Amino acid sequence: MSVFTGKKLKEARNAANFTLDVAAQRMKISRRRLIDIEANVSQATADEIVEFAKLYEVDVRELILESYVEEEEERILFNRYASVFKVYDKLSSRNKEDVYRILKEYVSRMS
Repeated sequence: MSVFTGKKLKEARNAANFTLDVAAQRMKISRRRLIDIEANVSQATADEIVEFAKLYEVDVRELILESYVEEEEERILFNRYASVFKVYDKLSSRNKEDVYRILKEYVSRMS
């Protein structure tokens, strides 16, 4: 289990308003085991991660993937960026270079 998973489990528990004691009781594990899982001292089993997801009412992918995006949001982003790339492909080489330069400048200012 990654550090990310332990952190997400704790965040999901807090978001669901479960105390350590209540979550451990519902999961049928000891409070110490839950603390160890959230602190990445001990690894949760695949079955436990599925049960945590059910208990906290989150998608299991949200607990194990660092960059999880809801499917609907992912579809919207894909459609938006697909449209941008279609327009970009129609640009001349000179205009593509201008777009690249502008984006590069913008990103450097953001850092």
